[in-house]
Amino acid sequence: MRQPRTPTSRLLRRGSGRAARAAASSDVTARQSFIDALLETVDVGIVSCDADGVFVVSNRAEREMFGLDGAGLTGMLPPDLKSLIDVIEPSGGRVEPDDYPLMRALRGEDVGDVDMLVGPVGGPHREIVVRGRQILAPSGEVLGAVAALTDVTTERKAARALTEEHNRLVEAQRLGQLGSFEYDFATDSWTYSDQLRALWGVETEPFTPKMTVPLVVPEDRAHFSEAWETACERGGIHSYECRIRRANDGAERLLRSNIEIELSDDGVPVHARGTYMDVTDIDVATRAAKRATAFFDAVLTASPDHTFITDRETGAIIYGSRTSEILGLTAEQLDAIGERRVTELAHPDDQDEVRVVEARAAELDDGQVTQVRYRARHADGSWRWLNRRVTPFRRDASGRVVELLSVVRDVTEIVDAEDRLTHAAMHDHLTGLPNRALLMQRLEAALARGWRDGREVAVLFCDLDGFKLVNDTGGHAAGDAVLLETARRLETVLRTGDTVGRVGGDEFVVIVEPWDRFDRRVGPSEADDRVLALRVAERIAVAMREPIWFDGMSYVVTVSIGIAYGDSARSSAAGALEADEALHAADLAMYRAKDRGKNRYELASSTASKPAGIPAQRTAGAPVQ
Repeated sequence: MRQPRTPTSRLLRRGSGRAARAAASSDVTARQSFIDALLETVDVGIVSCDADGVFVVSNRAEREMFGLDGAGLTGMLPPDLKSLIDVIEPSGGRVEPDDYPLMRALRGEDVGDVDMLVGPVGGPHREIVVRGRQILAPSGEVLGAVAALTDVTTERKAARALTEEHNRLVEAQRLGQLGSFEYDFATDSWTYSDQLRALWGVETEPFTPKMTVPLVVPEDRAHFSEAWETACERGGIHSYECRIRRANDGAERLLRSNIEIELSDDGVPVHARGTYMDVTDIDVATRAAKRATAFFDAVLTASPDHTFITDRETGAIIYGSRTSEILGLTAEQLDAIGERRVTELAHPDDQDEVRVVEARAAELDDGQVTQVRYRARHADGSWRWLNRRVTPFRRDASGRVVELLSVVRDVTEIVDAEDRLTHAAMHDHLTGLPNRALLMQRLEAALARGWRDGREVAVLFCDLDGFKLVNDTGGHAAGDAVLLETARRLETVLRTGDTVGRVGGDEFVVIVEPWDRFDRRVGPSEADDRVLALRVAERIAVAMREPIWFDGMSYVVTVSIGIAYGDSARSSAAGALEADEALHAADLAMYRAKDRGKNRYELASSTASKPAGIPAQRTAGAPVQ
């Protein structure tokens, strides 16, 4: 019952109404602020446009990539951007506005992991990877497009630098020279390779062991002699290094010797064999590599990605970013797990795809990259989305890839942002229920399934009676409260698996699917499916009879319901036209219920064979059967 209207109570209600409206406005503002904060926090550029190509979403990361201030691209069309930003292909060609990845996605192209150089006109430019997709209504209507821009400048520089340094080390090893010898102590005779004589710079024959001593740098002669004598006393394998000045040009070189001494039973040296290798260039390269490694470690530390090199045969992690973490695991913990187990951290549904990408990477040419986005288990037990880029790193003499370089980034925030944008396009902003687009998609699927199984799917078009009076007396805040409570009550009386959506101001549509409602051993019947829809309509009517309280006021609304059934004889996989016809038939039946007194339900006029025992024009508020 409404409270008496006295001047004082009217004033209190007016003040409370303003507070309710302010609260409702604050709630909407808070939700929008949350989405805005999310977009501004992630380190991935998010940009979206509507169906006309007008940019409607632009976040902080995207503005930083393009060197823009203020609202960034929001409100602009692609031609407006040509004088503001550079979008360049990796080959150096400039991309025209109509060919931007977002515009390609808007046209329906599959835009996945496109490499681009972007920045303000004239630079500096950043290397980015763009993923884009079109947002479609089930009817095929284009709602817009969204793209995620990931800045990969740091990881690309680090990966190229690692590869270049690796190639330098391989070249140094290839250029290293190796000479061999054998010595017989009993006969004081030795044999040697031509390359050994070239290492010492001796151009004349004969070349004897005694000729090597004067060529050793004076500071190393004692060590040179002691190393040989120690090897002869102990036998076995020994290694040492010494500096020499070559006989022919006087150049100082660093030689490494590996020798094996065979001793007799009484400990006398019998035979020696060994090698000398010029390691001067390798030593220089090693020192340079150590300096470079320190630099690369610093670069990788600053990167948000985890970089590691794995052995193709064993799965062992040969190198990993020392200070970065991924999935809550340090580099040391990943090393202990091993690559095979790292792959097993992937979600069971994604593991096959991860293995396929690893195998594909081994077939790539140098410089080519393949990648995969998948879910993986975090150390805290949660699932995170990862993006992994894989490229060949090292090959054996036959050209077979033996090591892979992987760069992994946690992209959970990107996936969440994409999902939120998609959710916003398919759900009612007030109630959170599916909107018309998503409702039609689910109705099409239900009708198609009903056609396959020979079952009846019911569509209940529900319109509130007396809702205008709520808005007139309580304002839009009261109206919103009634709509929210209506949505809650509808969800309460439905089984999980059925669908309720909001398709208009005070219009709701319920899809009643009969599966798992009856004992399949007995077998479903058309009558059972239709009786179910009528009983659901009665439960909705009963639920809506209860007053809805808001801001101290009681509001009573009833519901007029139109019911249409999916005709199993006509429904087919075509779906879209069938769903539209079913919804239209239910809508017409709802208007007939309005005309015949409201607070009731009516069956669509095209529906044949009404279920026995339940009148087709029953008052909606009647007791539930």
